[in-house]
Amino acid sequence: RDSGVGGCFRGVALGLFTGVFFSLTGLCTGMFQAVRGVIATPRAICMAGRGMRWDGEEARWSEPIVYSLPEEVSRVLAGSSDDEDEEEAEGSSVPASRKRIVDTYYYDQLGVAPSASAVEIRRAYFRQSRQWHPDKTAEKGAKERFQAISEAYQVLSDSARRKAYDSHGRQGEEEGFIDAQVFFNVLLGADALSPLIGRLRIGEMFGEDLFKTTAADEVASASDSFAQHRRQAERSEIRQVRRQVRLAKGLAEHLDSYVLGDADVFYQQARAEADRLLAKDPTLERFVREIGWVYRHRAEVFLVRLNSWFGGFSLQALRLRLRGKGRKVGQQANTAKLAVSSFLQLRKIVHEADEARDAQQPEEDEMSGSLTNALPTFMETFWSLSAHDITGTLDKVIERVLSDASISVEARLARAEGLRRRGAAFVEASEDCARKIKEARAAAADGDDHSRRRFEEAFMASMASGARPSEPSD
Repeated sequence: RDSGVGGCFRGVALGLFTGVFFSLTGLCTGMFQAVRGVIATPRAICMAGRGMRWDGEEARWSEPIVYSLPEEVSRVLAGSSDDEDEEEAEGSSVPASRKRIVDTYYYDQLGVAPSASAVEIRRAYFRQSRQWHPDKTAEKGAKERFQAISEAYQVLSDSARRKAYDSHGRQGEEEGFIDAQVFFNVLLGADALSPLIGRLRIGEMFGEDLFKTTAADEVASASDSFAQHRRQAERSEIRQVRRQVRLAKGLAEHLDSYVLGDADVFYQQARAEADRLLAKDPTLERFVREIGWVYRHRAEVFLVRLNSWFGGFSLQALRLRLRGKGRKVGQQANTAKLAVSSFLQLRKIVHEADEARDAQQPEEDEMSGSLTNALPTFMETFWSLSAHDITGTLDKVIERVLSDASISVEARLARAEGLRRRGAAFVEASEDCARKIKEARAAAADGDDHSRRRFEEAFMASMASGARPSEPSD
């Protein structure tokens, strides 16, 4: 305004010049980066196909990190057995201070910490019993106190009863509890597949939520510290790594028989193994098919990546990866849909139970009917969640087996080819079994009865596993 018309024109000219300058600068920079990317892309594809890795700090390609399966096996599984997880659950190798104790009443009666050893518990019992024996003290309430001390010692001196008490409180110790791992293993038939997939994690996921037995569980859950949850997560991750390494060791041994043996015999043995599993329990068909699909798909991706000049960026490799990702997204969407459906049906069951209780009517028949109708959905939900666990675990297992630098590249290629044949045998066996199941169910039409029977068998087996012995052990 102060410079008049001339100042106005100078301002417009300066704005236009600044706009054009920065636009041209941005355009040139973008073109430079685009050209640079075009020039660097072929080399990046070749280097990635050869297994090289990009070091962002030094801005250069470097040798891949060498992985050795035998070295990891010796490091991770050193001093451990196949039953290590069960031993940890029993408390033989994990201090009680690191376990989740839902009720300390009995420990308080003896004046010991939950981490006390059997010797410390026995000494505390002798000391407390002498102090509170009715014949040795005239204090009021000595008889009740002595009885509480005796009851506490009876429970804590028995390892099985102490485990039940630590996990489920006094009510759980008295009435028995449901072993979530046993429940889901029997329900899904996963025990027979443990050499192939290890122990499913669904018991860890739902055990505490579905099988709480006392109000102390809820109190303990609300009062758990962040550090305690973190330790539990760390222990779960350690168990998962052991599971993966143990499975990788077993799978590598299977595939090495293909590398050193006859391909046709290997396929027949894999098919016979799948047929034996399905003959024992035809409901494992979906698990066997999932295992076979993962075997075959991961083997094909590996073979294409090594046999193509473009490595993992070839069209066939990209197609296989997209197919795998699409299948994964579909599984996740189906699991989410089933979870919502299961939640709605569970809410309906609870609502009907509340109405029957308020009306003072017997609820067994209504509950039985609602549960029977909901069981197929619950089964589908549990299976879908287990399928995610199987896929994620086997992906890590196969990655270890096929990236094992302790053997030659040719041997790894042979492992991949054997894995593809093994997967094809499993898929073929599961498809044959699925056809037989479909024909049998069309004739019998008892799908709901089958689901109900599996739930009943799983419940009874888990109760038998979790129930304490009727007589205390010596």
